[in-house]
Amino acid sequence: MRIYISILIIFFLTLLVTFSYGQTAASLPVQFIQFYKTYSLINPASIGKDAQAEFNTGNRALTGEFSDIRTFYASGTIRLEKSEKRRSKNVIGLTFVNEKEGTYINRNRASFLYAFHIPLSQRLMLSAGASMGFINYSFKASNINSGGSAFAPNSDIGLWLYRSDFNIGISCNQIIPSRLSPLNATYYIERYYNLAINKSFEIDRHLKLTPTSVFRWFSKTQYDLDIGMIALIQNSLTAVIAYKYKKGASISTGVDNIKIGQNIFKLLFSYYTPIGPLNYYNPQLFELSLNYVPVRKQEILEE
Repeated sequence: MRIYISILIIFFLTLLVTFSYGQTAASLPVQFIQFYKTYSLINPASIGKDAQAEFNTGNRALTGEFSDIRTFYASGTIRLEKSEKRRSKNVIGLTFVNEKEGTYINRNRASFLYAFHIPLSQRLMLSAGASMGFINYSFKASNINSGGSAFAPNSDIGLWLYRSDFNIGISCNQIIPSRLSPLNATYYIERYYNLAINKSFEIDRHLKLTPTSVFRWFSKTQYDLDIGMIALIQNSLTAVIAYKYKKGASISTGVDNIKIGQNIFKLLFSYYTPIGPLNYYNPQLFELSLNYVPVRKQEILEE
């Protein structure tokens, strides 16, 4: 088992070193306000760690003059093992992201995900994952321009180390360099990296706090850092304060563990505002997400 784990880690680090080279520009996907809810979009190794099956969807919309700019995502994952006695897991999933700018511009990403989870100790697990799919940029025809559409392959790899109260994951994204030229403009699809960390603390039986962060790095001058504090109150209410480095801050509130029949739903609403001078590259925005976890009869009996 240790040899297998070492091979996984060495293989992943070798890929990171191989893929690290000078880059000057990139077309990066949208970074959501609720970065702590969208791990499956940035690290395929994170899928399947929390539930036998789960489905997530969310929508992000800008305000004011930019209200026509919206981003929608949907993802679903399921473990292939039916027995809970097996600690190793095979997990598959699908993700889809649509970035829409007004009537004419659409950017789509769709991927198939796979992750394999193996135990390192009684409490600690390691997962390795990969995804494969495509990126599509399309422009509808208008009175002044003809339409166009272009596709490129897309793939991500990642590692995820976790236990019940702790997660750390690293991923290499867009590992297949390519160019998209739906019209005269050319978009460069180049590699970038994500590091995600969070740790939960039980303050008492009514309150759990979880500091969380995601660091996205592309080059020495292009990076994003999101940090936040998640408060879970009475195991039912969620409140989050988050900060996007040198850009802005957000507040979120929602309801956890909404039980409808044999299913669990989680709903979270976020509002983001820039900090400092308001500019055209950093407007206010809203985000709404829904998480659905189907509960099996076996899990109900175990409770």
